[in-house]
Amino acid sequence: MKQREDIVQKFSTFLSFRDDDGDQKTTWQADLQLERHMKSLVDSDPEAKEEFWTRHFLKRLKEEYPQESSQSMQFSTATFKIEKHLCAYLQEACIWAAQKTYQKFKFLRHKYAIEEYFQIACSFANLPAKLFKSFNLDRPHSNLEGYAKTAILRFIRDKIYQQDIEAKRLKFSEHGLLKDLSNKELQEALASKGFNQSQIDLYKLAWQCFDELYQMKQTFNNQSLAPPNQAELQQITAGYNRRLKNLNLPAPPVKEENINTMLQICIQAARDYRTKNFLPLEHCETISDPAPTLWDTIVQEEERDELQLIVSKLFDAVPEPGQTMLKLWLGLNLTQTEIATVMKNKYPELQKQYQVHRHLSRHTRNLLRDFVVEWNQIHPEFSLNDEGDIARVKESFEECLESHCQRLVYSWLERIVAEGSQSEKRDNKPVLGVDNLGKEGKRSLNDTLLINLETILNISVNSPNLFQNRIGNIIK
Repeated sequence: MKQREDIVQKFSTFLSFRDDDGDQKTTWQADLQLERHMKSLVDSDPEAKEEFWTRHFLKRLKEEYPQESSQSMQFSTATFKIEKHLCAYLQEACIWAAQKTYQKFKFLRHKYAIEEYFQIACSFANLPAKLFKSFNLDRPHSNLEGYAKTAILRFIRDKIYQQDIEAKRLKFSEHGLLKDLSNKELQEALASKGFNQSQIDLYKLAWQCFDELYQMKQTFNNQSLAPPNQAELQQITAGYNRRLKNLNLPAPPVKEENINTMLQICIQAARDYRTKNFLPLEHCETISDPAPTLWDTIVQEEERDELQLIVSKLFDAVPEPGQTMLKLWLGLNLTQTEIATVMKNKYPELQKQYQVHRHLSRHTRNLLRDFVVEWNQIHPEFSLNDEGDIARVKESFEECLESHCQRLVYSWLERIVAEGSQSEKRDNKPVLGVDNLGKEGKRSLNDTLLINLETILNISVNSPNLFQNRIGNIIK
């Protein structure tokens, strides 16, 4: 898109999308009335810069609109022109915010084209008095364009979060998601996982106790809501057991770890439910395969096994602390704070979450760089030549790395279970599948896995509670 340089253009033209034989282009369309008016203003003060006119228009607008009301009201033709001049000026801020949102919501590209994000942005820019309601003109060095970009970006994202349930899966932390759920949504999410109604009633009871008894601190919002601490978990558990008894539900009382597991299952069911895409059957005939991406081309040219072999080779070359962090993060789904808790005793440089984040980012970045070098040596005819190529395969490479780490963890679990089965055979004991294990059997298996975890990861599992739920869910 060609940038506007002329002051008259910046305050009198609007971005237009058009399709020329399948090739989408953007052009600047002039509003002739605004253009004539802006030319007369510039002629009256040729030395005035862009920033002067922006602040001049905004000051006039703020004088016209009372502070308490920045939405629709009656105003003069002159004020209408001022609004339109500001709307024209904000066009580049709108397309910037639309592009940023399009990049953020990659998984929604089948629903929203960049033009739709741009239209949402313009709907806010068309109310400049509302957009700049909190902007302080008395600060001479305040950045008006930067303020507008941030405000418009937030507006688009809030609109998407409000209207698209799939987008909400990225918005919330685990327990923030529980706070955002409705009773109906949780019912449908658990049912989609195959739970019967009796089981669903118990999970919903645990969720209701959490929702009512766990109050958010003022410093938190749903996007970064911390899990309940031990005292709060005890309170939730006591409330659950009390209601269980009052309702005469056919289920035994539970402990804190059971409630935590039930809440984790609710979280996973809700995340999976919100990720699903539903498409009416009548639209199926019109579906066509999307144009292949660069990553699709790579996969088509070589078997996925070869890609995994490269990733495995590169992963084995990562220093031991890096391998351990990646296994914990991508394989066992620990948070970066939890990884710091596990590793800080052996690795003093990994005391805090930000230190873990920095190391993980470096290892991931180096692995991607080494993958590109390795791939280009093997397949120069499909080489990744520039930053654009690398950026396009980055997300898919990270998914491949995550798959590798999960396979490492699952193969370790399967080996432990298989060794236990061989031992039972040697002792002439009946071999039971994990589904048929009783409560004691599953607890024993969990303990065995935790013991082996120290050997596999070569670190002391000083916080076994961090792994109990993760391993317990895998066993389930």
